[in-house]
Amino acid sequence: GRSDSGCSGDDPPRDSRNYGMTPTVLLPYQQAWVGDPAEVAVWEKSRRIGASWCDASEAVLTAAPEGGMDALYIGYSEDMTREYIDDCAMWAKAFSFAASWLGEVIYSDEGQDIKAFRIDFASGKKILALSSRPRSIRGKQGRVTIDEAAFHDDLPGLMKASLAMLIWGGKVRLLSSHNGTKNPFNEIVESIRAGR
Repeated sequence: GRSDSGCSGDDPPRDSRNYGMTPTVLLPYQQAWVGDPAEVAVWEKSRRIGASWCDASEAVLTAAPEGGMDALYIGYSEDMTREYIDDCAMWAKAFSFAASWLGEVIYSDEGQDIKAFRIDFASGKKILALSSRPRSIRGKQGRVTIDEAAFHDDLPGLMKASLAMLIWGGKVRLLSSHNGTKNPFNEIVESIRAGR
């Protein structure tokens, strides 16, 4: 993993082999995020810089093409989750990927109903926006985005469930503004800075 500052205006990606589908409408630091080939990536962001919006483009580029994988999104509020799915729908239209279904679904897990938002693609893959309970992603595989990670109640549990997906070729993406120094997101950022 690595930590990037979304406001720094980072240079464009160094390894162009992985960036063929990166949308040119994105700013250089957004292009670097979308094209990052790392299994685990962390983005320290400030608010309203388009981090979640550009991540939604990568979710579409992950799930919509043939041979892709599911993209899972975990936001900490329903409004944030709806906005992300709306952004994914916009990107799917912009990239001319046919979405076969978009809407709300209810999953039953251990007797509890979990509301999710879903976009199905002709590729057979999907974007699934779930609740922030770790069990909501257990047993799934694909690319996981945990948005505003510093504000989730159980980030260690979400990370444990997400990192298990790396076995099957998944990716894990953490995006967040800071919520003080005494939280698991900041501990991850500090570990990255220390080279651990």
